[in-house]
Amino acid sequence: MKPRLSLVLILAISTLFGCAQKIEGISKDVDKQLAENSGYLLIGIDTNRGLHSIIIGGTKSLMLTDKDLQSGTNYILVDVPAGQYQIEDIKFGRYVYMELEEGYWNFEVKPNQVSYVGDLYVKTVGFWMVSSAEILLENRSTSARLFLEEKFPNILKSRQVRYSGPGEDKFLEYAERLLAGKEAAL
Repeated sequence: MKPRLSLVLILAISTLFGCAQKIEGISKDVDKQLAENSGYLLIGIDTNRGLHSIIIGGTKSLMLTDKDLQSGTNYILVDVPAGQYQIEDIKFGRYVYMELEEGYWNFEVKPNQVSYVGDLYVKTVGFWMVSSAEILLENRSTSARLFLEEKFPNILKSRQVRYSGPGEDKFLEYAERLLAGKEAAL
């Protein structure tokens, strides 16, 4: 009976992971008409090792794949349905992953705006196998804003950018007001 129960649990978990929609970062600076009740998710990734995937649960199950999760620092901008989300798992390889505790990893994507959730910092120890990992979600709003100014100025021009990760931060709203004031003075 026990082997059957184990098999059922493995199949149930595999089904849950298999149901996540794979999403890829946007590469072109074209502010398209988003689907109703959708917004942009902006997340920074800073890692010393290429990651297999990041599972995001919530309103819709999403999966960032290894295509966007290479070693180094980069930002990922993707359009997703608006709603409440949380980073659930970080997969280092096909079978090696770390489940994250609930609470700290929650964020919200709001409709018709860019929701910056923070920079996910992942530092692993171990060459062939991950023996330990330090994982943080840090607010680097200034870097995120500079990224959008450089890579996605058209989207930035037509959308509000708001921090929606853990805690509160009004820097992005402040930066928008400053820029609006400069443009009005010109």
